Amino acid sequence: MDTFEIHDDEIDVEEIMKKIKDNIRMRKEAGVYPQDGIEMGPAGNSPECSTNVQRDLEYINANWDIQNNSYFISSHRPVVGKPLVKGRELVHGEVRRYVDPIIWKQTEFNGSTARYLNNVNEKINAFENVIGNEIEQLRPEIDDKIEQLRPEINDKIEQLRPEIDDKIEQLRPEIDDKIEQLRPEIDDKIEQLRPEIDGKIDQLRPEIDDKIDQLRSEINDLIESQVSSVISSMNSDIENKAWLANILEKRNSDNKPINFDDEISKESSINYFTFSEEVSKAWTKEGGKPIDVPNMYEDLLPFFNNCNNVLEIGSGTGYFLQLLKNNGVGSYGIDINEDYVLYCEKLGLSIQNIDALSHLMTIDDKSIDGIFMGQVVEHLNINELFQILKLCYEKLQFGSYIAMSMPNILSVLVSTNLFNMDPTHETYIHPEVIKFLLKSCGFREIQENFYQPVPDESKLKRIDPSNIPNEQINNEILETLNFNINFLNNFLFGYRDYLVIGKK
Repeated sequence: MDTFEIHDDEIDVEEIMKKIKDNIRMRKEAGVYPQDGIEMGPAGNSPECSTNVQRDLEYINANWDIQNNSYFISSHRPVVGKPLVKGRELVHGEVRRYVDPIIWKQTEFNGSTARYLNNVNEKINAFENVIGNEIEQLRPEIDDKIEQLRPEINDKIEQLRPEIDDKIEQLRPEIDDKIEQLRPEIDDKIEQLRPEIDGKIDQLRPEIDDKIDQLRSEINDLIESQVSSVISSMNSDIENKAWLANILEKRNSDNKPINFDDEISKESSINYFTFSEEVSKAWTKEGGKPIDVPNMYEDLLPFFNNCNNVLEIGSGTGYFLQLLKNNGVGSYGIDINEDYVLYCEKLGLSIQNIDALSHLMTIDDKSIDGIFMGQVVEHLNINELFQILKLCYEKLQFGSYIAMSMPNILSVLVSTNLFNMDPTHETYIHPEVIKFLLKSCGFREIQENFYQPVPDESKLKRIDPSNIPNEQINNEILETLNFNINFLNNFLFGYRDYLVIGKK
């Protein structure tokens, strides 16, 4: 078979496709192909079709050469192997004289066909790209046509709407008649099913009544339990307040001096409970309402998890002791104020009536695994504070934490106003000073945080650009003004509480 060359300029895709279509049409007319067409699998421009064609083309390109040059004649027989090999080679040579020309011509034909198919594939791909580009170029024009036709289509719909409504109205009597014709049948079905439904209801009625009785009993028990809990809590609160009022009334009537400070004994006839409540009201009035989120006490819990002997110095009304107890942390407190001690004992908390220095000097070294002092250090002078911190370091176990909260004197509102509302405050403790004292005593991994931000309504107001006409806005000046306002707010109205934590 003679070979022939294919040149790109000889290929006319449209002519080829026309000939293929004519050939298929003629074969259909001759009865060679069924009229419904030939089953070809996925057709068109689907991704599956393109993938299959590409895979077939790759297979043709990889396997068009069918010559086998890897055939090797050998024998495993040691004696007769050589004669056998020679005989096979003679036979193989004779066979190849007849077969090789056929194989060579088939290989040439396969190669030519592969090249031809590759050229056709390239032309088709180019043709598809041209069509795709044409479609993309025509898309805006098509969209414009659609938009132009949209009002016309809407008008047609509006014109047809009365006709559609008329059709519906014409069909309505027929539909109503059908419903009326079916109504007796539906009523009969309902009547036939009614005894069955009534029977089912009668069968289920005892079970439903039992469920209702059970739920009624459970609801009554739940209501009774909740009411009892609320009443018990109210009674307990009333009893505690009555008990506390009796103590205070007795102290006032006896004119007995009470301890005024959590840590330093002050002889005074002032009622500290009443005084604390009044100071709290004034503190809120001057500094804004308290902010409970984030909550300092809850943030401290992870530092005392799995502890068995946490000491709180200056327990007051026992808020943190109660929180530790509720979270399964072993703890106890000390307070110099006898009324606070009696109040905490009434709540079932473990507490002692003793000052910090005396207590710390009587307990064993490394006997406690956590210490908290809340709003205590500002009641001490600097020498007393340093002695207490040294003793705390000695009494703590290795790896345990000490935490202290105090007024944040970095805030001008605190240092010039709120701090001075309590006359038992002795010392302004700067955050850097307390950190230095902790490090001097041996504590490490110092952490700090600030709590109780001043509410926005108590701060200087920023300038909102949305309230200024655009022509009057100077962004640079506004940014500078708002930066200065933020700076002043942080300086004047910073956080009200400061917390520092150290690790032994």
